[in-house]
Amino acid sequence: MVMTPRPVCASGERRTLDDLLGVVAQHAGAWRDRALATERARQPLPETTAELFATGLMRMFVPARFGGAALDWDAPVALGRAIGRVCPSTAWMVGVVGAHAAWVGRYPGAAQEEVWGDGADQLLCGAMVAKGGRIRRDGEGYRVSGAFGFASGIDHAKWGFVMGSVEGSTEQVSCLMPRTDWDIADTWFVSGMSGTGTKDIVVHDAYVPPHRAVRSADLLKADPPGATINREPIYRAEYGPYVGSSLLGPILGAAEGAMDAYLAITRERKGMMFGDRVAESANVQSRLAESTGDVRAAALMTEDQMRTLVACSRGDARLSEGERLMFARDRAYVARRCSEAVERLVKHMGASGLYDDNPVQRFHRDLQAMAQQIGVNWDRNMLPFARWLIGGASQDHSNWRR
Repeated sequence: MVMTPRPVCASGERRTLDDLLGVVAQHAGAWRDRALATERARQPLPETTAELFATGLMRMFVPARFGGAALDWDAPVALGRAIGRVCPSTAWMVGVVGAHAAWVGRYPGAAQEEVWGDGADQLLCGAMVAKGGRIRRDGEGYRVSGAFGFASGIDHAKWGFVMGSVEGSTEQVSCLMPRTDWDIADTWFVSGMSGTGTKDIVVHDAYVPPHRAVRSADLLKADPPGATINREPIYRAEYGPYVGSSLLGPILGAAEGAMDAYLAITRERKGMMFGDRVAESANVQSRLAESTGDVRAAALMTEDQMRTLVACSRGDARLSEGERLMFARDRAYVARRCSEAVERLVKHMGASGLYDDNPVQRFHRDLQAMAQQIGVNWDRNMLPFARWLIGGASQDHSNWRR
């Protein structure tokens, strides 16, 4: 495919992170009002999706030559955190699904032209778990069939990518396909994060040409194929250390949103038996202080990680093995602190904390769902760090205290 030169920004001046945070502040009230309806629709609402595109939020990681912002690694966390305070599902669409553009921006230029050549506003869903799906060699490309799971925002996507092992080998590939190559299986009947519409991609024997089927190892390493034309850090830096960090924004935002909602309810709530103000209870105050402390600790840990990741990507530095494992541990720790902080409060709300339209309950069930993600799973991310920490004397273990 012939590559067509494009301007640095095809649709005006590039947006900064501060610009987009301002956009979030303008729309936060509407997204809060739609949070319950989004959950009950089991997918992002059309009006919200239209706003995410119209405001440029979904261009966060789109390459600049297609009119995107090409921001740094901290953008999905900052934006996901701000939106998560009002609607975790909408935060997931921006902070996690929006970050898929950085992955596609690492593909060869021909694939990028197919995706963004007719416009930067593309929702890219990703199905990274093979649920019976098959990938096999077919000449220079690959043939894909079957189901692949957990593609958030799929109802609004025109492109999707699936990941899996190639039959007969241990090679992992990431295959990018247009909407005409796959169907949607509505499997998303869940207890939390319902509004993300995280359904399955079902592929019917689709051929994927070589420029849209790339070894996952080649996309994860520093200077992947797309780095020859996209020179911003998000497309050049080694990707592995950053995988999972985008989850922290919606998680932290949901915990902060739960604190906001709990305070608003508790300040006005009366005791059931004697009519006293619940806020005057020492037990309530103690649990609130502990939970806000947990969330603050999680926020500080998240902010520290993002400062380091941004600095490394800008300076072409590589994290040590210990730092990688430490940051994976930190992500799991943040998720647990946030989920337990909110659980502590919702359990103290009595029967009123059971209703699905109670915003604290909604934040609680969304946090429980987000904490199940493999990128923040407790056992998967805690144990490797501990094994490294007690490893051989030749290892440098000094940086675990940073």
